[in-house]
Amino acid sequence: MIVRTKALVIKEHIFGESDKYITLFTKELGKVQVLAPKAKKSDKGFASGTQLFVYGEFMLSSHKDTYRLIGIDVIEMFHNIRNDLVALSYASYVAEFIQSVTEPNLPQIELMHLTLHTLKVLSSPKCCYKLCRRIFELRALGILGFMPQLLACVECGEVLEEEREPYYFSSEAGGLICPSCRSFYQELIEIHYNTLYTMKYILSVEVKKLYHFTVDQIIQKELDEVCDQYIPYYIDKHFKTIDFIQRIEE
Repeated sequence: MIVRTKALVIKEHIFGESDKYITLFTKELGKVQVLAPKAKKSDKGFASGTQLFVYGEFMLSSHKDTYRLIGIDVIEMFHNIRNDLVALSYASYVAEFIQSVTEPNLPQIELMHLTLHTLKVLSSPKCCYKLCRRIFELRALGILGFMPQLLACVECGEVLEEEREPYYFSSEAGGLICPSCRSFYQELIEIHYNTLYTMKYILSVEVKKLYHFTVDQIIQKELDEVCDQYIPYYIDKHFKTIDFIQRIEE
């Protein structure tokens, strides 16, 4: 059976002297692994079209649960990402994240749109990489079903008004905790209203408006603390690219 699907290359692996295995994040099929025969030597554009971050329309032959690459119509290659080591490291993290949280035969169209838009933003020389990472992480977790409770205390249900700052965030509880309930939880993160507002905005605004703002150092620090605690709690995965990003930034 022949399958045509729009997809993003999120992993590539050289096999033998000239073959490749690529992992595609597709709109219709979820995550699939594809054999690209003679991709390194092919005159059909397989060499460039099977690189990491390439987005295009892929023609695959399917037999049971195996896929073989027949043709590619490249839509976007995100060239600028490859020209900057920092952009490349953050984009590689996005790809590793998607590789970890997606499943075969489970379409994730909203997550696909977020990923493509994030790579487009990372391609810009004006990108604020640290903020971009946190926006992507929070929105992706929301799409995946790990939306934090940010309107009221998770424990007692008290609606937390703007004048009640500071607020307390608990990954264990899955959202905000009021001052009266804070003794029930350990490892609480104290955040200010502006950070809470930023998180609500990230989780609710349409994707094309996600990256059109900046934050001050206090908000960035609190977003870092929330994400660094929240993501490992719900995604049991150590991301190797994060170690690389930290070495670059140091």
